Amino acid sequence: MSIYTKTGDSGTTSLIGGQRIKKYHPRVDAYGTVDELNACLAVATHLVGDAQNRLLLRAIQRQLFWLGAELADDRPDLRAEGVQRLGAEQITQLEQAIDRCMAALPPVTGFVLPGDSPAGSQLHLARTVARRAERLLARLADETPLRGEVLGYINRLSDCLYALARFEDRRAETDAVVGEVMRRYRASEAPGADGDGTAIPERRAPRGNDADGSHGLVSGVPQAADELNFILAHRLLRAAMDAAGNLAVAVVMAIVDRHGNPVMTYRMHDALLAALDLAPKKAWSAVALKTATHHLGAQVQPGAALYQLEASSGGRIVTFGGGYPLYRAGLLIGGLGISGGTVDQDRHIAQWAISQCNVGKES
Repeated sequence: MSIYTKTGDSGTTSLIGGQRIKKYHPRVDAYGTVDELNACLAVATHLVGDAQNRLLLRAIQRQLFWLGAELADDRPDLRAEGVQRLGAEQITQLEQAIDRCMAALPPVTGFVLPGDSPAGSQLHLARTVARRAERLLARLADETPLRGEVLGYINRLSDCLYALARFEDRRAETDAVVGEVMRRYRASEAPGADGDGTAIPERRAPRGNDADGSHGLVSGVPQAADELNFILAHRLLRAAMDAAGNLAVAVVMAIVDRHGNPVMTYRMHDALLAALDLAPKKAWSAVALKTATHHLGAQVQPGAALYQLEASSGGRIVTFGGGYPLYRAGLLIGGLGISGGTVDQDRHIAQWAISQCNVGKES
């Protein structure tokens, strides 16, 4: 079937109701700009880094199809059943996205230069097209009745795209900083290099290869067998992040040394706020009691050996899954705590990280 009809060669187009009007008619200008906006958002969906933002943009694209169809039909009595129309629910969805993004951003103290990242730039471009669509809809509303929800939606949409653009710019900035830190870290891991990449004499510990692959060295400094060094801690975090990514769940990962002192805590984007408190407690509990935290649940029940342990520890002990002690060469070296998913997900992530780094009790 051919996509060309030749009926528009005279400079007119047909509305859904069958009426033919000029292609520069305000109604055609309005829904044509909505279509242009949809195309801009199609590019943005492939650039944004935040999964929640990507899903939102896909939903907005579908909603713009509804809007375009409504604008392309000038029949005042259109009430067809099953026809999707914009309403308060979609406007609320945009407002919630605006609030979510702005809450994660620093206050604005001046004009924002559009686009510090590819995603932010494209979203700012879409924002300006949304503003143009809003101006055309306001002009069309002077000539023909439009539902208030249509004007409210397009007004809120441009605000939403502004918030998304700033959010993506901020995310890109953070990723760039993390990337630079990791680049320097990897450079410092290179054989014969210190933290600045400067060659230094290699000094080996008297032991054989350590389970974490560091050969008893961190920048040339010998490490005790029961010490949890930075390289091993970082490998644990990377393995845990891979497992969390495969489960599509955002978690907080915490590592403590064999004395329960904090070594490293990392919160994945969108992880639950409560997880930031629970993950270190799980790691500490696993070290304090030298057992995985899911083993403690039965022990703290009324009549069991550790009844009222949680209360007596001031809430520091956690007795559900996600905390594991870490061992190397049979010696306790620290604890790992994962929080943010279900208990089963937290346990799976922790177990995967431990298996990848060979720091389980039997390793």
